[in-house]
Amino acid sequence: MTCQDEAGFVQSSPFGQGPVNLSFEEDKGRSRVCTLGRFRYRHHYVDREFPGQYCGQSAAADVDGDGRPELIFGIRYGDLFWYDWEPPGQWRRYLLGRDSPSDVGAAALDVDGDGWVDVVTGGAWYRNSRDPRRQPFERFVFDPELKAVHDVVVGDVDGDGRPEVLTMADAGNLRWYKIPADPTRPWIRHDIGPAVHAGASVGDLDGDGDLDVVRSDVWFENVAGDGSRWVLHPFGVHFGGASGWEENATLTWVADVNGDGHLDVVVAEAEIVGAQLYRLENLDGRGGAWRLHELPPGDPGRRGPYHSLYVGDLDGDGDVDIFSCEAEDFPGDLPPRWFIWENLDGRGGKWREHVILDQGLGGHGAVAGDFDGDGDLDFCAKLWTARPDNANGGRMHVDFLKNLGGAGRHRPTERQP
Repeated sequence: MTCQDEAGFVQSSPFGQGPVNLSFEEDKGRSRVCTLGRFRYRHHYVDREFPGQYCGQSAAADVDGDGRPELIFGIRYGDLFWYDWEPPGQWRRYLLGRDSPSDVGAAALDVDGDGWVDVVTGGAWYRNSRDPRRQPFERFVFDPELKAVHDVVVGDVDGDGRPEVLTMADAGNLRWYKIPADPTRPWIRHDIGPAVHAGASVGDLDGDGDLDVVRSDVWFENVAGDGSRWVLHPFGVHFGGASGWEENATLTWVADVNGDGHLDVVVAEAEIVGAQLYRLENLDGRGGAWRLHELPPGDPGRRGPYHSLYVGDLDGDGDVDIFSCEAEDFPGDLPPRWFIWENLDGRGGKWREHVILDQGLGGHGAVAGDFDGDGDLDFCAKLWTARPDNANGGRMHVDFLKNLGGAGRHRPTERQP
């Protein structure tokens, strides 16, 4: 790995009411551009004074209709914000909505069918004002009893060609909601099964043409294909880094890792020090037999929690790679870092770990997208809560890792958490 120092950029505008201009200017600080084969990224701060301690919700979507995704981050049970990138190197922060009922988790989709992206978090959705720079979104509660939500996932689980919303809550269960013709009315709830802390994703694990649901250590078969009946299937594996509730507090992503045409599951331990990554290989293509593979770390020492996960082709070679970053709130043996695991043989049998950011900055709920409109995949993340010795002076921060290499076109796999 070779790293070059280049002029750093820091945001300088104070925070006030309304939209906040986060213009960057050259400073005595330095940011590093790390060159790792085809992986080249450059760090910028989006926000060095995020206005809240527990930032739980995260999503990426084109909320203003300009053809590029924007960042959506929110405070636990508090305000939601969105950030717009404007060249050259300028971010603006806007209020999206008030009073989120969610702990963690958000999803962006067109709830009301008007062509504008809305946001779901917890038991509420926020309708796009169609002028989001001037007018925050309107809030509608679709289930007032839905509490402590950690996961919000979107997928067509009933096969009607329209998306449904899946939620998993610490104070509830794993369920899906049918969006009615008038989405301002209560939504129809359908139960799937018991919950764990984090870990839901969707994909056709048994190859029968409908969407099944993954919940960390088990998957639920969509038996009739319309979401009316679910059968729980254990993966029959044990994740090695924890015991108790933390063992199954993982993030998951459904993707064909080894290129055999069967959907596998990537798992990231999200709530422990000493976190590990795994892939669950779908041996028979029907979800009936699984093999657990550990992705060994590239250096010794305990890692912080991997509370971020993205799986996709990050180097443009046609196979899927893995991205994650360490969270700040449970520090490992080293300051938190951001990683890409390169799928060297295209079959998930040989990996190379790349550290793409090592500046004392962690991340939680990272999102991927072409945020600057140059055709490649960038990463952005916020924090759950700040580490006192982080590189931002112990303050909350939102970070942008700009892709400089041109590899990694935005080809999403089955699901982005």
